[in-house]
Amino acid sequence: MLTGKNFANWKSNINIVLNGDNGNFMMTDECPTIPNTAASTTTKEDYECWQAVNNKTMVYMLASMFDMLKNKLENVAIAFEIMEQLQEIFGKKYMQAHFDATKKYDNDRMALRMHVRDHFIKMTNYFQ
Repeated sequence: MLTGKNFANWKSNINIVLNGDNGNFMMTDECPTIPNTAASTTTKEDYECWQAVNNKTMVYMLASMFDMLKNKLENVAIAFEIMEQLQEIFGKKYMQAHFDATKKYDNDRMALRMHVRDHFIKMTNYFQ
């Protein structure tokens, strides 16, 4: 459930689910142009397939959000745009937190007489 603080984990979980459904491209590819009446059958079928995967992706995303976010984003018609908006809202916080954790990780040294296991646990906790 996306609450805001867990954006990175939520995004990772959504990507795992979409990978299983072969829909991971929805997070990186923008909406294709709507085919006109003169478009080939293949183009129309590709667009219909994209639309079906987009709808399924949006259901996954919206179903796993806190109600306030869901209400804010339910009128957005494309999963890619929902992810862009979420990235704008939460991505900067995540990037700063990741930078801070990486800085601590790089600058941390194992204390004298500290067990390797304890130091390892301390280092892995920077990224949780």
